[in-house]
Amino acid sequence: MMFRSRSSEAEGQAAPSTVVGVGSSFRGTLMVHGTLRIDGEFEGDILDCDRLEIGEHGLMRADVEVKEAVVRGRVFGNIRALGVLEMKQGAHIEGDVAAVSVVMEAGVYFTGRCTMLDTGSEGVQIGADLSRARG
Repeated sequence: MMFRSRSSEAEGQAAPSTVVGVGSSFRGTLMVHGTLRIDGEFEGDILDCDRLEIGEHGLMRADVEVKEAVVRGRVFGNIRALGVLEMKQGAHIEGDVAAVSVVMEAGVYFTGRCTMLDTGSEGVQIGADLSRARG
């Protein structure tokens, strides 16, 4: 298992405060203040996490509630985001999702239910609508 800090910024976001690295696996409960990035394998519970990032090689088997999430890898479980949930091209998600705003790129595999939470004014943006929105 490898936890490491990163000093660089990725995609304009602050560096993750906790990283489960490629080739690592963790089973248990993580309490993370800030951002958790999973590039390896994780199974268990995640508490107090503001931002969850699943890297393209990441695998998560868990049900989570976070403020925002970005998925590029594989998720087997339910995700509840109190803000934005982004499913990037190549993501594989099997489980139910609930979020204020859902962004799903072309090339995402998703099976489950999607529920939009009431707070906030943003809706669902899919594929081409996303590129127009960012203009």
